[in-house]
Amino acid sequence: MMIAVHLARHRRLVALGGLSLLLHLLALALIDALVAPPPARIGAPIALRLVNDAAPSGKTAAAPTAPPPDAPASAPAPPSTETRAELPAMQPLLPASETPPGTPAPSSSAAPGLAPLQMPGRYRVHLPPSSRVAYAVTRTAPGRPAAEGEPAELVWERSGGAYRLRLDGVLGELASAGGEDDAGLAPNEASEAGPAGGAQITRFNRAEGRIEQGLNASEALTQGSQDRASVLLQLSGIGLADPDQVQDTVDIVVAGSGGARIARWQVVGKEELRTPVGQLASVHLLRLAPAGEARVEVWLAPDKSWLPVQLRVTQPDGTVANQLVRAIETAASQ
Repeated sequence: MMIAVHLARHRRLVALGGLSLLLHLLALALIDALVAPPPARIGAPIALRLVNDAAPSGKTAAAPTAPPPDAPASAPAPPSTETRAELPAMQPLLPASETPPGTPAPSSSAAPGLAPLQMPGRYRVHLPPSSRVAYAVTRTAPGRPAAEGEPAELVWERSGGAYRLRLDGVLGELASAGGEDDAGLAPNEASEAGPAGGAQITRFNRAEGRIEQGLNASEALTQGSQDRASVLLQLSGIGLADPDQVQDTVDIVVAGSGGARIARWQVVGKEELRTPVGQLASVHLLRLAPAGEARVEVWLAPDKSWLPVQLRVTQPDGTVANQLVRAIETAASQ
């Protein structure tokens, strides 16, 4: 009887011990499952790509790499590993309210929204000696015979740092007077005959830095600005100082009856001219102009102090007026 009681008591103790051990084992297994990393999948790819923080304008960011075909449908795709290159933000060169040092300020009297013309470039200038060039003018028009024999003349005089210039012919009746400065010719006053008689006067007010035409028309004056007559002798002086300057294009601000603007002379090339004074080597220049304006060409003769030995004007309707040298008188070098 006593033995049976002891066996029953030990069975209960063993059962309670076994249950306690089982509970401890289950608790340890649960904790291990929670803290242990998931097992790595063999063969799972690692996606590597360089990305920006934002896609460029007009383009979308690249789509993430798709999982391999043999991956289980229920398994989530592995996260991609991204390497980002951080670029410093670009800073403006100057604040919006500032301008680069040395930039000329617009004239206070200029029209709103319009800056005064600035001389495109500076050239070395050595002006030619006093000269007189006589020309013969030939005019042709579509469907009409050429009219020949009309005389024209260029009179260029220098003395004591001052000059006077008169030119007639295919460019009209032009005159200019002034002095000289570091940029070459410095006109003080110019005139050109108007279509109905009289003359259009252009004054270069150097004391106030203005080009004046009439009572109200006024524009900023920049050093090196010329009028329609003086620009021809300025071109001569540029070539005489250094022939290498007369290449590609030569840009000069020119003031006339239509206001002041940049005149661009395209160097066409070197040409031989047959003239009454003999065969002349020349440099052919063409003044570029908008469609609908007259085409103006000039031929300068390096062996004749770069003086203009031929001028030609072609109108939009095809009318051509050409004046060719027939005599040259040049004073001793000045």
